[in-house]
Amino acid sequence: MSLTSKILIPFLLTGLCGCGGTGLDGEYIGQIGTKQNVSIRFFSGNKAEIKGYWNQDLTGEFKTSSIKGENVDSIVFLGPSEKPFKLRVCYSVEDDNLEILAIHSRVFGPGARYIQTEKDSTFENQNPKFYRVK
Repeated sequence: MSLTSKILIPFLLTGLCGCGGTGLDGEYIGQIGTKQNVSIRFFSGNKAEIKGYWNQDLTGEFKTSSIKGENVDSIVFLGPSEKPFKLRVCYSVEDDNLEILAIHSRVFGPGARYIQTEKDSTFENQNPKFYRVK
């Protein structure tokens, strides 16, 4: 194997496999139920932060989730260490906006499952929209 091949192959594999992620950058603001001025900030790669939804800021990572048998993009945020839980926000990207498809949470522990966080957690009537801050 040539020296050029030894150098190029790892770069190509990294580019093809990647590390996943949202493909989004920046801040999006919207309203969820009675919670106004909720913001989700996406950072390069697969990290995000949500403010205004919980009583403190939460950080999370990009995941692929399933709603009604369909794979969707989501961010899973971790709650504070004194009250550990996961908050899963499922979304789709529409132009420069995010459409929130569902919000679920779950505690840690054996047999724990995601449950609805909002009254209409699957937002069948109208999904909340978050708009990109320019």
